[in-house]
Amino acid sequence: MGIPTWLQRTALTVSACTLIVSGGSFAFAPLAEASAADSAAQAATKTEADSPIRVALFGNLGKSTQNRASQVTLTTEGVLSVKSRSASGQQTLGLKQARFSLDTYQVKLFESKDKAAAQAVLKRAQASNSAQMIVIPRRGATFYGVYAGSYATQAEAAKALAGYQADGTMKSLTASYSSMVAGPNYLQAGTYASQAEANAARNKLLDANIDAYTVTIEGDGAHHTAVWAGQAGTQDELAKLKASAQQALPGAAVRDVQAQGALIHMVEDIGSGTVARYEVFGSQKWAVTSDAPIKVTERSGRSYRGLMELSSYNQELALVNELPLEQYLVSVVGGEIYPNWPEAALKAQAVAARTFVLYQGNKFGIANVVDTTLSQAYNGIEKETESVRKAVETTAGEVLKSDGKLIEAIFNSNAGGMTAEASEVWGGSLPWAQATKSPDEGAEAGKQTWYYVALEEGKAGYVREDVVQLDSARDAAGFQIARPLQDNTNIRKFPAVQSDVSPVASVKKNTKLIVMDTVKESNAYSWIRGPYTATEVLNMIQSKTKTKISGPLNQLSVVDRGPSGRVTKIEANGVPIEVSYPDAFRGVFGGLPSTMFDIVSTKDFSVMASDGKVVNQTGISGKQAVGGTGAGQSLKNGTLVVDGEGKGRLLNAETMYIFKGKGYGHGIGMSQWGAKGLADQGYDYEQILKYYYKNVELVQR
Repeated sequence: MGIPTWLQRTALTVSACTLIVSGGSFAFAPLAEASAADSAAQAATKTEADSPIRVALFGNLGKSTQNRASQVTLTTEGVLSVKSRSASGQQTLGLKQARFSLDTYQVKLFESKDKAAAQAVLKRAQASNSAQMIVIPRRGATFYGVYAGSYATQAEAAKALAGYQADGTMKSLTASYSSMVAGPNYLQAGTYASQAEANAARNKLLDANIDAYTVTIEGDGAHHTAVWAGQAGTQDELAKLKASAQQALPGAAVRDVQAQGALIHMVEDIGSGTVARYEVFGSQKWAVTSDAPIKVTERSGRSYRGLMELSSYNQELALVNELPLEQYLVSVVGGEIYPNWPEAALKAQAVAARTFVLYQGNKFGIANVVDTTLSQAYNGIEKETESVRKAVETTAGEVLKSDGKLIEAIFNSNAGGMTAEASEVWGGSLPWAQATKSPDEGAEAGKQTWYYVALEEGKAGYVREDVVQLDSARDAAGFQIARPLQDNTNIRKFPAVQSDVSPVASVKKNTKLIVMDTVKESNAYSWIRGPYTATEVLNMIQSKTKTKISGPLNQLSVVDRGPSGRVTKIEANGVPIEVSYPDAFRGVFGGLPSTMFDIVSTKDFSVMASDGKVVNQTGISGKQAVGGTGAGQSLKNGTLVVDGEGKGRLLNAETMYIFKGKGYGHGIGMSQWGAKGLADQGYDYEQILKYYYKNVELVQR
């Protein structure tokens, strides 16, 4: 789960929400809105008990959210219907699938009856931009129009047009056709009693070489069918079309559009067939419903309950899934933890997730939450299970409060044995969040053992235990010897298989590997990242922070920790690394799982002097290891050293840094793996919640 509400850096303003209509088999009520008189302390109660939850699947919601889409394709086993959020009733589309996008400025590159020629233009355009091919019925024939891009302004579209005109290949493909800017500028050419009548009027305009569309608009609280002509790049171009449009439709009143918003009906050729396409014009919000779940192709093909709302938000397409709170929670709990975990852990997660989402209010402007761990993981119906549904139903309406107010019940995957206080993660204070021991070790259960091994050429890495065999005898230094069972056995940078990370080495069968340590495969409880060269770490610091470091990186050390042991301050060459808050260190160093870590330098080591005192050393140049006979041996790159616990590592002339840590996530609030551990010990869900959230009450809303 991400940064809490009180630390959100980008505030979003939300306008008043419209009434929500019933859809499918679910009844919806108005989404509550805070008044101007609401105080910050009352923000946690913005969402009413019977309100639906609004989840943003796509949208331009600020820097912290990255899920954007220029189009969405909705599919259902039932039938899709659509309505303006400010109109009563709804219109059936009579379709199982439809595609939606914003009506923006585009470049109309080409139009022809020659489909192959249009497809060639489309392919060229798609090589560098988004583009689609629209089916146009004109003069009794089928034409194909190719439109490229989506631009916020006419000037941006005009610049793109100039680029296409300068493209020799595109110029040869479009031949004599005059490409142009197409924009959201229209004339309304009448309203009609049926879509068939509107299509007939539209066709007269198309036959007169005027681009025109059947549209659905809202007026006086009802839906109407109209015809819009133009799709002009500028208002001046639109004005020149008016006389021609009136001449093509002498019985219609051709005038400025009579709606703040519309759905523009199109048909897109997708190569394998066609799909109905609807472009969202203006400020109106449109709700798409079905009597069956709706699949969103562009959101990993996931299917969702409730309705889908499409709108323009911050000049981009927004898709919001709206559904009842308790149905939302069934998916969230199933997405956050394993459904086969103990019932008490599932119930604790249900209460925490319910409390968290209700606390959010309209945090994201058009939505309460997003569908990622920035809020809570929400993957639609694919994460619904009977065990989770039971946990949600048996805790229905239960929330956590402190001093009569909802808390922002933040949770994390694995606290690494100790939960965090807010001060050591994001700064500030959360009274209910205290450093608390957490039984998180269960995340290691079933994970394979890996050996940390040294190769004779001085390299080191990790190999999984099941691909090697241990020799019966140890070497002279007492280390075990492992030998690969097959050729091309990979030695990994850290104890996990990653297809996108090259191995340290690939060795032959029976190659001698010195086992320096034994660890579990990196998991949510314990993990290793690296090794990184000093140059790599320096680049991380200077690209992710404002810290200025002169010269090469010679020293990187943790200088302060919080109550739970999490890192709060790090120095590089003695210079404090500047971050907005301690948890940001995770992002600085390549996305570390948590801030509960140690930094190991392969250039540093300790020796015990004759008086028994430990002396820290940096670098191996000019240093010797002296044996019991007094004979000295110069330290060199790849020298194997052993600590007091019998674990070995290699010294390097070049500085390399390894991060060894515990936990996964920020560590504040309930640890999900810890909740399972407590449930395994016999704790019930209320005991688990009060173990992690201090001084709270479990109450019905």
